[in-house]
Formats: sequence, structure tokens, C-alpha cells
Amino acid sequence: MAADRTADGFVPPLCLAFSTPPPTLRAVTKNFSLYLALRYLRPKRTFVSVITLISILGVTLGVSVLIVVIAVMAGFHAQMKELAVGYEAHIEARDAWGTSMFGENHRPPDAADKPWREVIKDLRNTPGVVSASPMVRGLLLIEAEGNMAPAWMWGIQQEDGNRLAEKQKEMVESGELDLSGDNIVLDGGVARAFGLKVGDTVTVYAPSNLNGIVQTIREIDDKPEAEKQAAFKQLKELVLPLDLKVTGIINPPQFQDSDKMAIGVVPLHVAQELRGIDDGISSIGIELQEPYMAGPIKEQLLKDKVLPESWEAFTWMEAHARLFGAVQNEMMMMYIILFIIVLVAAFCVMNTMITVTVQKRREIGIIAALGTRIGQIMWVFLWQGMMVGAFGAICGLAVGLSVAYNLNSIRDFLNDRLKLQLFDPAIYGLVELPAKVLPKDVAIICGGAFVLCSVAALVPAFLAARTEPAVALRD
Repeated sequence: MAADRTADGFVPPLCLAFSTPPPTLRAVTKNFSLYLALRYLRPKRTFVSVITLISILGVTLGVSVLIVVIAVMAGFHAQMKELAVGYEAHIEARDAWGTSMFGENHRPPDAADKPWREVIKDLRNTPGVVSASPMVRGLLLIEAEGNMAPAWMWGIQQEDGNRLAEKQKEMVESGELDLSGDNIVLDGGVARAFGLKVGDTVTVYAPSNLNGIVQTIREIDDKPEAEKQAAFKQLKELVLPLDLKVTGIINPPQFQDSDKMAIGVVPLHVAQELRGIDDGISSIGIELQEPYMAGPIKEQLLKDKVLPESWEAFTWMEAHARLFGAVQNEMMMMYIILFIIVLVAAFCVMNTMITVTVQKRREIGIIAALGTRIGQIMWVFLWQGMMVGAFGAICGLAVGLSVAYNLNSIRDFLNDRLKLQLFDPAIYGLVELPAKVLPKDVAIICGGAFVLCSVAALVPAFLAARTEPAVALRD
């Protein structure tokens, strides 16, 4: 390359390297900046190569930690949603102010609103609705073996096509969901605390009768003697408990935003009797083909007047909106905090590039004196930053996915080797750590690491391109 010779015939060593490239690199040397960047990153026993490897390891660590932590958080979020979908009614509707929920014997003759039986019939004919079933909710006092505990009462029907009853059936850990007689499916916490098992009998009281009891007692003193006897008889009926047979033990999920109160699933007619509402109900449980479409379907039910104007409805997502929102906020905070690790790795890349510019200052001066454009010099270091970011992101992706998909095996290995109890199921309520790797999260993490490393190389690339040849050669 005669054009590369100086006036005294001296050929710079770097030009000799470019003059006869090896056959395997002839295609690469067509791109001067990429070729020189690869030569600078080629592993040698120099300080530059060591810190380059450290930079790649930093990016790998940041990407892998981000992938694992976000996968676990996404797994927790998905698991909570699956528990809620498999436990709660997808949509629960009720008439808060009208007389739609009244039983036939208590419904005023001039009531104009639609009764709940007609509402259920309309709901069952609605596209997307799998089942609509009456429900009675309320408080219970459960007495057994001289002990008493409060519980939420769930009064439902066990009939063909009732998806809500089928979901409760799947949570029965012993016995069966038998709602054909005076039975109860009892919460496992109460059963264990009282030493109860399937086949035992418990006594239940309805605290909802307290208003009637207090009112009757206040009226007794003002009544004649003949009417007092009738009032006492009525009072006896109000406080009369029911004896129910335990046919199953249920283990419902516990959510952080719930009141942690035990539940007792009873037949609908028993719940109506305990509440004293004849054949009335408290709400309607609606099950859908697509649970995640509960919001739009609810709005459509209200818009199309399938649910009358006086009715209100809330979805399973709205019932746990604060919990889901808190988990989502935690995920965003973890994104921000853990991306700082990648940012630190990007600073390591910047330091590496600055070190390279200092080490190669004379060579930069030579190629600048030979007429290399500023853009070509900048791309030498931009290519280095991009390659460090790409290698680090790929290695971090491989490590992160390996750990995420084998998280429980790694936990068990550490527990056996170190004699520890990491993520004790008794504390966290999880037999296995959930991990859900989402392609979107992986793309954001790897793409973010690559972009940060590329941007970090801009500063040293600009400094290198601004190097004056005469100054660099003199130094």
C-alpha cells in the first residue's frame, strides 16, 4: 500500500496489519471500525482485556438478576390471579336499594323492579355467561366442643351447571361438597383448631338475628301479659341455633387484602333460614367463559339492562384491585432498582472504553493523521460498547433463564447443602416458588442493557474522535 507510506518510506505498523489481513478477516476488514474494535476486544493478557471481561460479567449479572427477580414477581402475580379466578365469582351482582332480592312472600305487591329469578334467567341467556347462581352471604358463629368462632357464611346451590359450586368443590381437601341437607363444609383452620373431622356436628348461630332480638326485648315491656308470651316465643325462635353436619373440610386461598376470616359453605336454604329472608338472596354469582373479560362484560350487562338500573356489580379483579395494584407497583420498583445494577455495568463499559482510548492514544493519532474520518473513529468504540452489551445480554439471558426454570431445584439443593430453610412454605404459604418468564419482560431487560451499554460508549467515542493527531503523536 504505497499510499500509506510516509515521506521517509516508513510504514506504520498498524497499516501493515491492515495491508494483508488474514483470509478469515478479509470480509471484516471492509469495515475498518468493526475490524479495529474486534482487535481491541480480542482476549490478550493485558489490563484492557481483563476489564473488558469484567464489564461483560457486570452486564451478565445485572441482566440475569433482573430476569430471575421479575420472573418470580410475575409468577406471584399470576398465581394470585389464578387463585382469585378459581375461588371468587367472576362477577357478583346485587340490588343494593330495591326489592329485587326479596323473597316472593316479602316482596311488596306494587314493586316495579325485576325479581332476582328473572334477572338470573336473563343472565343465563347472555353470551359469554356460563352460569348464574343465587348466593346468600352473612356471618356465622360456629360452636363445637365448647368453643366458638366467627365465620363468613356462603350459601350456594349445588346443581348441574353451577360453576361456582364446582370451584368450591375443587378446594375441598377432605370429605365432599354435599349441600343436599343440613350440612356444612367447614374451613380447615376452624376444623383444626376445634379438632373437628368429617362426620362431626357443629352448632351455628346467625348474628344477623341480633337486631330482631334487641328490638323484641325492647317491645316486651310495653306489651300486655298475653302478648308477652307470644313475644317470648318469637324471641326463642330468633335465638334458636341449627345443628349442621360437617361433610367436608375446605382450604380456601388467603389473600393479603382479605379479612382472614374463616368460611363455612352451607346449602342455600340453610343460609336463607339463618338470615331469616325466606326465599330471598343477597347476591348473584356470575361465571364467565373468559374470566379476564369480566370488566367489559360487566359494563355490557349494565348497558344492555340485563342488570336493572338499581343493581350494582363488581368483578373479581375489582374485589382485589388494591392487592393486584400493590404487586404491580412492586414489580415496577424492582425494575427501577435492579436496572441500577445494569447502569453500574454500563459505567464499567464506559470506564473500559476510556481506558482503551488512553492505551491506544498513539494509534488513534496515527489513523487520524492518515485521514480517518471522525465518524469511523467514533464507531470503533461504539462497536466495542455494543458488543460488550450484546455479549453481556446474551450471557445474562442464558444464566437468568437457567436459574428461573430451575429455581425450586436450586432452592432444594441449597437447603440440603447449607442446612437452611429458604422460603419456608409454613411462612410464605408456597410449596414451590412461582416463576413466570414473560417474553416482553425479557425483551425489555436485554434491550435495555444493550442500549445502556451502547450509550455508555458514546462519551469515550467522542473523546477519542476529538483527539488531535499531533498532540497524540507528541505524547
